[in-house]
Amino acid sequence: MSSDDYIASQVDPCIRRYEELSRKYHKIHIGLMIACFSSFMAVIVLNVVYIIVPVIWLVLASIVCTLGGLFLFFFDCLNGYLEKSLDYKHKAECLGYEKHLYKAKENGFKGFAYRCERYM
Repeated sequence: MSSDDYIASQVDPCIRRYEELSRKYHKIHIGLMIACFSSFMAVIVLNVVYIIVPVIWLVLASIVCTLGGLFLFFFDCLNGYLEKSLDYKHKAECLGYEKHLYKAKENGFKGFAYRCERYM
């Protein structure tokens, strides 16, 4: 198996898989943060409406929204979706870097490959 075949069959699919996982975890993180922010904005709106129309259900609804927002925030923090996204992105970038470094060495750009290895 030549190096180009190995890169095409083994390295490139792994890079794509890591990039897909990074996007997936990033979307999950952003979705949870938007839901958390929306929940806290609903609490502010409910408190303003409570000042205008003092109904006890508005206070209870704002308590539920606060607890829901805190749950979403801690759920995201405890599962570490942002860290997972950044970790997979870093792995994909490292594999891409190593792939290009290997191709540079194979093609005879030894000076370029040496400079890249020195900074690696």
